[in-house]
Amino acid sequence: MEIFFDLNSMGKAASEFLKSLNDYKVFAFSGELGAGKTTFISALCKELRVAETVTSPTYSIIQEYKTIDGNIIYHIDLYRIKSSHEAIEAGIEDCLNSNEICFVEWPERASEIFPNETVFSNFEIISDTERKLVIQLPA
Repeated sequence: MEIFFDLNSMGKAASEFLKSLNDYKVFAFSGELGAGKTTFISALCKELRVAETVTSPTYSIIQEYKTIDGNIIYHIDLYRIKSSHEAIEAGIEDCLNSNEICFVEWPERASEIFPNETVFSNFEIISDTERKLVIQLPA
């Protein structure tokens, strides 16, 4: 599945993404720096009714947000992780298996720890304002 969107319509793209994939819990996002991973995850969190500001967890590695309904969402950034072992030590595997929604940036840094039901997506930069999100559903 593919979603093409303009950066100005990020909320609409996030809504479409969630409606198509509402049975899944773990979502992994790849793409080069500046492709829009964090911005898209922020839009997803807004759609899921997270009241607080969504920021990149590059340094904290894991951010936990609560929706206004009390649900937990984990936002994980593996950019600084060097191995699957390091990811496990940081508690990432626990988040992925928590049955809570997890949005993960840079999954290729620890690809072995993802559950089989993970939705993998890749951002492609089409232009300064346009993106393509290529979505690979679990087998």
